[in-house]
Amino acid sequence: MGAMANRRGFIVTLLMLAPSTVLIAVFLIAPMLIVLGYSFAGRDAYGGIVPGFNLDSYRELFQPLYFPIFWNSVKLAFWNTVLCVLTAYPIAYFIAFRAGRFAPVLLILMLIPFWIDFLIRISAWVVLMGRNGMINSVLTATILDEPARMLGTYGAVLVGLVYAFLPSAVFPIYAALQPIDRALLEAGRDLGAGPVQNFRRVTLPLSMPGVMAACLFVFVPSMGVFAIPVLLGGGKSIIIGNLIVQLFLDFRNMPLGSAVSVVLLVFSSLGILLYMRALRRVEAARA
Repeated sequence: MGAMANRRGFIVTLLMLAPSTVLIAVFLIAPMLIVLGYSFAGRDAYGGIVPGFNLDSYRELFQPLYFPIFWNSVKLAFWNTVLCVLTAYPIAYFIAFRAGRFAPVLLILMLIPFWIDFLIRISAWVVLMGRNGMINSVLTATILDEPARMLGTYGAVLVGLVYAFLPSAVFPIYAALQPIDRALLEAGRDLGAGPVQNFRRVTLPLSMPGVMAACLFVFVPSMGVFAIPVLLGGGKSIIIGNLIVQLFLDFRNMPLGSAVSVVLLVFSSLGILLYMRALRRVEAARA
């Protein structure tokens, strides 16, 4: 009876996992394998795929032309991560410790932008930062004599990135702050710790897993985003995401575009591995 029950449970588990397994295999694993295969293939004169196995596309990535693009991608993703975390932590702290019964409302307000299409939200910033946009109207009415040039600049791209990925930093930090036992903070105050010392020795260490998760959730997708540099940067700030789109659609060089995609996937995987390793160290230190 026990063996039969175990077998029946195993079959039921397989049936329950089958739909998600099929979806993952069809829409995630299979496309990744196709891209990986294309990265080792050749290219004919018309942009078609020539089946084969060679490393020409990966060798081409070592040309000096691509180093600034990779460096610009890392730099943009790094500063976006720093700004998002520095902005998200006070927001998450306020929602977790000060908002009280209004915390669910504030979290829902953070989710509202996700209900609108991503391109529409970024296009709104094009209007806001345009020469005759609302931001320039306020600036010219207060401190400037003529409209400032914002679109097509590095700063505009960074503003768009922070706007797009700020919620991705708030939620993991909030998830780490919310379960913190308030008795620990009261014990710190009873032992003579001030607000700054209490934050530095109690709150911040306990919230580090959320901070690291926020860094991961912001940095990795920032490397591959392409709509924001095109719409707000005018295509001048080329990063890995833009490069992949141009190689596939404009230059019809699918092997090289696939090789860049594989490199981006490797970078993302390394980031996840570093996050898991750091998380284990933090959990070990807390234990």
